Amino acid sequence: MRRILCLGDLVPRLAFDEAKALIFTGRDVEKFIDGLSTNKVEFSKNQVIDTLVLNNKAKILGQLHLFELNQMVISVTVADDFEQLLKYLKSKILAQDVAINDVTNLNFIDIIYDEGNINKQVTKEKDTTIIGINGMYNIELYSVKLSRKDCDGDSGSFTNWRVDNLIPWYNHEISNSVNPYQCGLGYQVHENKGCYTGQEILTRMRTRNKGIYQLISRENSPNETSKPTTQGSEKSLYLEKS
Repeated sequence: MRRILCLGDLVPRLAFDEAKALIFTGRDVEKFIDGLSTNKVEFSKNQVIDTLVLNNKAKILGQLHLFELNQMVISVTVADDFEQLLKYLKSKILAQDVAINDVTNLNFIDIIYDEGNINKQVTKEKDTTIIGINGMYNIELYSVKLSRKDCDGDSGSFTNWRVDNLIPWYNHEISNSVNPYQCGLGYQVHENKGCYTGQEILTRMRTRNKGIYQLISRENSPNETSKPTTQGSEKSLYLEKS
């Protein structure tokens, strides 16, 4: 990610270079994605569903921000190894009517994290689709045929915002070597949902209250003995056992 602050439209903007855009089509898309997801996938108008795809050890293969648009399901996707995730998803298409296409090269993807401009659903503004992520930040998706929105500025502002708001991120808290309960993404696991890869492991962790971590922030101190997962200018993020 190019961590850059956009001053032209008076809201903090990041070029979300790690994110990919996938389009799912076919009659069986909802059932297909639901069968692989930690969260329930039942689409309704303008709704955003945040979910995870795990491997058989409950480690995170990828994070999907899903919504319906024009009879398609679009996913803004982040993964340590996107090609591995895409190969995994396609391998799970058996007799279902499902097609998956990577349209990343057709779109710009940005993050807006100004608290006064956060959506909780999908909206359209001219040629831009705005996806509200759990009331925490927005993702903007728009065609590469348009001009890239001008961005420049402070590389540390996003990190400090994440620390203040306890937002886990890839290459910091989230990776393919941890499960959702080890990186602050437990809220994307539906406790009453079963029959997805990794579900049994997460259920055991939850029922035994074992191996679960919480994401916390602490003021920076020269006496701190723990290594932060994200270092901010005044405070930092840590993962500690519950």
